[in-house]
Amino acid sequence: MKLKLIMYTAMVFIGFTSCKKTMDLPAQSDSKILEYKVPVSDGVISGVIDETDKTITVYVPFYYQLDVIDPEIKLAQGAKLKEEILPVEVLNNTMTYTVTGADKSSSTYKLIIKLQQVTPLVIDELSSETTTASLGIGFQMASFYGNFNTNDANKVRVFLVDAAGKESEFSHTTGYGAAAVAPFNGADGKKSYNISYMGVPQTVLPGLYKVRVKVLSLTAEMKYPVQLEYITPQVDYVTPTVKQGETFAIKSSGPVFTKFESFSIMVNGEKVELGIENQTINTANVRVPATVPPGAYSPSIIFEGFPKLTYTFWNITVIAK
Repeated sequence: MKLKLIMYTAMVFIGFTSCKKTMDLPAQSDSKILEYKVPVSDGVISGVIDETDKTITVYVPFYYQLDVIDPEIKLAQGAKLKEEILPVEVLNNTMTYTVTGADKSSSTYKLIIKLQQVTPLVIDELSSETTTASLGIGFQMASFYGNFNTNDANKVRVFLVDAAGKESEFSHTTGYGAAAVAPFNGADGKKSYNISYMGVPQTVLPGLYKVRVKVLSLTAEMKYPVQLEYITPQVDYVTPTVKQGETFAIKSSGPVFTKFESFSIMVNGEKVELGIENQTINTANVRVPATVPPGAYSPSIIFEGFPKLTYTFWNITVIAK
């Protein structure tokens, strides 16, 4: 009985002493971001800071139509941020912030911007299973339809994708003006959008291409390809004044130049060929013969494979050398 009493007393003593033992918690560093806020039109968006993964996640609803966020950052007392606080593009996935604490510790946070857009992105086909749509190389009035959910044409980017996967982007500014987005109600009653006055790239070659559309973080691709082909070249209307025997430049901001067959003017009822010095897809240098008398002349141009183009409202003025 005495032995049991001794053992019980010893166990109570051990338990008592173990209760008085304390464990020191690891010291907390001072290199912290305490708050990450993004001002918006109706308040602020607060970033979610994860100290375990060292990430800052910002959820940006699509209806704010933001291209960039301009954050406000609060640090732990005495801490300093290595980077200058600047606006960040909403599609930037490489942004980090490095904080040095008063205790000389250092932490690096990765910024994650999540755009909350209406998904999926749906775009209307140009071609079908039986019919392939064609677009002229340099054509300036291409239109596309889809649930873009934005009136900002700059947020809708359209690409031609070749067989090797190379993207060539449609231009947002053409000779007809800037691209524009217009909302409308579709046949099913759902809101849709049309972006128009998009320019087909001048640098693509004839052939089949996929069409890819990007709206901020969303991407969609048409199922059926389109055919790119050369169409009647366009000459930008300018009225050059050139001396006898000298050259002047003509340009195209739209459908590209194909091979010149002829560039001529009528002088006293006779056709006079002007010399084509050199040519690219959108520029050519033309020389006026030294024998052409001073005056204003309307040119005629023939590109290989296309009918003659005669410009009665576009004059070339020749002056004495």
